[in-house]
Amino acid sequence: MPDVTTWHGDVAVIVPNYNKRKTLRACLESVYAQTYRPAEVVVVDDVSTDGSLEIAREFPCTVVESPRNRGPAAARNLGVARSSAPLLFFVDSDTALAPDAVRNAVKAYRETPDCGMVQGIYDAEPLYDDGPVERYRVLCEHYERSQTTATFLSCTLIPRHVFEEAGRLDERLRDGEDFEFGTRVPARYRLVVTTSVVTKADDEDSFWGCLAERFVRSTTLPVIMVRARRLRDEGKVGFQLNMIGTGQHKRRKPPRVSSASATATFLTLPLALVSPWALAVPAATLAVFLGVNSRFLGFARRYRGARFALWVAWMQLCFHTAFFLGACAGLVRVAYELGRRRGEPVRAGASPVPSAGVRE
Repeated sequence: MPDVTTWHGDVAVIVPNYNKRKTLRACLESVYAQTYRPAEVVVVDDVSTDGSLEIAREFPCTVVESPRNRGPAAARNLGVARSSAPLLFFVDSDTALAPDAVRNAVKAYRETPDCGMVQGIYDAEPLYDDGPVERYRVLCEHYERSQTTATFLSCTLIPRHVFEEAGRLDERLRDGEDFEFGTRVPARYRLVVTTSVVTKADDEDSFWGCLAERFVRSTTLPVIMVRARRLRDEGKVGFQLNMIGTGQHKRRKPPRVSSASATATFLTLPLALVSPWALAVPAATLAVFLGVNSRFLGFARRYRGARFALWVAWMQLCFHTAFFLGACAGLVRVAYELGRRRGEPVRAGASPVPSAGVRE
């Protein structure tokens, strides 16, 4: 097999952007600093109002303006439609790639038979350190993405033919569209999760903003799971797993126990007003939560020390409670969509058509 550096013109980098003035310059600088230079770079601006569009125009990339704000799924689909390279590398505009990210992704793709996606991870350190909440979120993403079987598009390579065959991204979803996409990829393809493809991220840095973001995103989970179950019943979808350097080789179940025990801890705390003995109930649920999260908490302690691990435990407790409550709210959304017959998944080959009026 030839060295990856001898291959040229086969990668298009797609960058959806919406009001990321703070990070877009660092993102694009990292793209153009790649040791494996992409043939195309397409920035799709989703009607930003913060001046980030002007930053994109400073770079020699293709800039596409969406006619209206339609969300990241539509922006990514539009970027794919405006590119032609056979390999698609998706980069979020609030991240900055390591210099060898694209090179390592292409290498993993070339070396993996039937590869349908190469998915990287977050660096353990944030792109811009804005405090303890962001340190927690980035470290959590770093840890989870090195072990998960869910799909994310913040630092990911997908062959164009796989993207098209799976039906592109579902533009009905404003959140979770990348996870939902992974449930539709034909089962003959492999998902490669590798620690050799790394990006630094600028994540949410406020406590309530972090919880609100988690709540909103988890409301889409029941919808996605219902659609995924329908497709699995047909027996034709579901990535095979091939993890490189992650130390994880088994599919992990969704964090139901962690989220349920975190929520139960908060809900049962008022029992202490009835009797001190009633504290045994939240203490028991907290013990379950800590047990389920013990590996991550141990990782946080080794990385930043005991005090940071305690902070991570508190944040995890709140974060998983927001996740659980959001998922419960999502059940109402499932009932609504099924009642209006809008719950059908995108079928393979059913590619959304970009809206007219797009400007470059």
